[in-house]
Amino acid sequence: MTQNEAFVGIDVAKHELVIHLHPQGESWRVENTPMGRDKLVRRLRRLAAKHVLRIGFEASGGYERKLAILLESKKLTGYLLDPSRVHSFGRAEGKLAKTDPLDAALIARALAALHGDLTPYRHDPVAERIAERVRLRELMVVQVGQFGNQLENMADPAMRKIVKAQVARLKAQMLRLEAMIASLIASCPDLARREKLLRSAPGVGPIVAATLIAHMPELGSVSSREVASLAGLAPFDRQSGTSRKPGRCQRGRPAIRRALFMAALSIFNKDIPIAQLAKRLLEKGKPKKVALTATARKLLVALNAMVKHGVVFQAG
Repeated sequence: MTQNEAFVGIDVAKHELVIHLHPQGESWRVENTPMGRDKLVRRLRRLAAKHVLRIGFEASGGYERKLAILLESKKLTGYLLDPSRVHSFGRAEGKLAKTDPLDAALIARALAALHGDLTPYRHDPVAERIAERVRLRELMVVQVGQFGNQLENMADPAMRKIVKAQVARLKAQMLRLEAMIASLIASCPDLARREKLLRSAPGVGPIVAATLIAHMPELGSVSSREVASLAGLAPFDRQSGTSRKPGRCQRGRPAIRRALFMAALSIFNKDIPIAQLAKRLLEKGKPKKVALTATARKLLVALNAMVKHGVVFQAG
């Protein structure tokens, strides 16, 4: 960190933004409204006139989107941080207490330590529309599963008819969303190229590819270890003294992890090189879940390299 650098951490909630300036130690709050965000931007621009200013905020269920777009439009350098990475940074610091001001300060410190490996936020309207449709489809998949569970224990024919009709409607809407997603990807040459690369890999169909495009824009720009960590597929060592426990995969992006598990399942028993690791793990007596996780991680690492170098999947 140079003497002229300043890092802003913003904890984003539905109704409020909590801000912390590091290393100066200043904190303040504004409402998460157009007026509040404009007030914040004016103050940040004054700071940017005196410092090399970098602004960090976590993905927060979409509440951060308007702020991120506004910062970019005002030529302020913003970074969208992965919550799991910020949490890991706080855990490494030994900071386990959680309040909005503490979270904002943690985001600022994490940004100060990690910004060299991060890419500034860039608003992509097409990618955002794809992400919205992917999230809605994911919700519908969950609802179909919930209705299916109810149907198993439902004896009343009239109730079964209602549930089956609702499931049919959801599946029809899912097909419409899938067509919309495909059309949006095709409308953007860069995304279309990325999808073509991703779908050249075994197990990666249109939904897995769209999920990766929507939820992992970093794909191809980070290391193998980092991309596995972002997905929650990197096992972390658990050792204390002479005690050593098996590594555990934690946090990460559940939508990415679910999509990769589905891809891994589809190739799990196939006689192809990328599935050989799973076979070896099973032969050693490892649980199927461990073998499946390893296959998903190996697939993701391969996809990351493919996007990074702009090459299709190589079977060898």
